[in-house]
Amino acid sequence: MRYLVWIAVAAGLYGGLQWAMHDRPVAHAPGSLVKETPEIVLGSSRPPWRDTHGFQYTARADLDARVVVLSRANYRIGEFASFSPKDLAIAWGELSDRSVYEQFKFSEMGSPLAGRFVSPEVRRGTEMSPRPFAEVSNFLLMHLTHVHTIPADAAVAHRLAGIRPGQVVRLKGVLVDVVSPANGRYDTSLALFDYNCEIMWVDAINLE
Repeated sequence: MRYLVWIAVAAGLYGGLQWAMHDRPVAHAPGSLVKETPEIVLGSSRPPWRDTHGFQYTARADLDARVVVLSRANYRIGEFASFSPKDLAIAWGELSDRSVYEQFKFSEMGSPLAGRFVSPEVRRGTEMSPRPFAEVSNFLLMHLTHVHTIPADAAVAHRLAGIRPGQVVRLKGVLVDVVSPANGRYDTSLALFDYNCEIMWVDAINLE
């Protein structure tokens, strides 16, 4: 029985350490952290390439974006997760203000069968809660997107793993369409203001 107690204590300490290092939100004073809207530049000149696992990538657009991360989700199961293990819900403009984004709960969900997406939910009792659904949806559409990230190397993968909610980051890379060795297709969105997700090959990431 003692061993079980010590195991439970160790698990609790480990979980607390992981939360402090990777999941504890970064605190900011009120005010927009990122005023500029990211710009997707269509028509990347990068030729198609394959990774060591046989996934083929076709660059569709360049993206250099400074954003605030609202949530991060990790995936390990399925073909999609084998090349894109982490998703980021990112924001800019008015939604990059702590006093605004803390009025929402951003739940990232996904499975090999149902796909991967972010589901924003307005918290009760906030200024946003009495607003019409269409108004809130349009606001989120203009200031939020969900990105499936593909790390270019181990250093980028390590930085992606360490991102915390509320952290301001700069992502540099290309939006890609992907074909798996089994001929599964995964196509990126090429516009920010829609309900589709971007698939981004991340060449570099800077954590502020």
